[in-house]
Amino acid sequence: MRKLLALTLFLGLALAEIAAPVERFFDHLEKPGAAGKPIKLEKGYVQVEALDGLLYKVRYVGPKDAVEEAAQVLAATVGDDGVKGPFKSWYQGNRALIEQQKRPVRVGLGPAYVLEIQIKDDLRFEVGPLELPESVFGEPRHVLGEKGPLVREYSDFYCPYCQRLALTVLPELKKNYVEKGVFRFEYRHFPLIEIHADAFQAAEASECAAEQGKFWPYHDRLFAELQKGKGVNYVALARELGLKVEAFRSCLEGGKYRDVVKAMRAEAESLGLEGTPTVFVGPFRLPNPFNPEAYARYARMAKALSQKGK
Repeated sequence: MRKLLALTLFLGLALAEIAAPVERFFDHLEKPGAAGKPIKLEKGYVQVEALDGLLYKVRYVGPKDAVEEAAQVLAATVGDDGVKGPFKSWYQGNRALIEQQKRPVRVGLGPAYVLEIQIKDDLRFEVGPLELPESVFGEPRHVLGEKGPLVREYSDFYCPYCQRLALTVLPELKKNYVEKGVFRFEYRHFPLIEIHADAFQAAEASECAAEQGKFWPYHDRLFAELQKGKGVNYVALARELGLKVEAFRSCLEGGKYRDVVKAMRAEAESLGLEGTPTVFVGPFRLPNPFNPEAYARYARMAKALSQKGK
């Protein structure tokens, strides 16, 4: 369904309200309400599902011609009135195609959200976060912290945005959340070798440092050195950090962890990831990995979801 992609691209720019307090959704909608209760609108109904008081999913049911109202609900969900016009155009352009489908049509809203829409006797849709079963992720290897949901970052040492996250965001995450047991943080390799020729070996070097119990010191120094825009001597960096140099050199030159890095890269590709840094908080893909406070909110949702039904 080629036209459905237009909505995906546009909504990737939205400032999402998912994982924000539920009250913010109703304020945007200018309608009093609470989670778990159908709220009557002018033409249809909206119902919100929350996790620990945070917006998790929004469901709407209304007449097929209630496009303006549906667009307003969607705008309140993603926190951006700018999506209303594009959504209405998309809906009109794809309505007949969606009506032909026996099951709801699933559409990506940017990289981190999903819209499921069905048009039969009425219009129905649900908007929620992109959510993956945690069984799709490999075993953790490099983890900071001991408590809370697991945050997974897929990263590339040569990626400038990954450097920014490692050097400016991660220190704040460690201080305010990891050390306080709000969540754990894991680094996973996704070397973008198509654009960063040396990224794969950098990942291998960090694994050789991990063999000597120095993954995180090596991670921090390697990112700091690469951000300077100069080449890095991996062995010299190991020496500066007090690693056993000959063991490190043998590990790196022998490709001891080549298959480990390959497996992590293959995992990232199997998940449909296209860039770095990409972050998952528990099962949820994080829309903006540079917003420290969002990690905490998504961790709350992940924890609440894991306890749901217990």
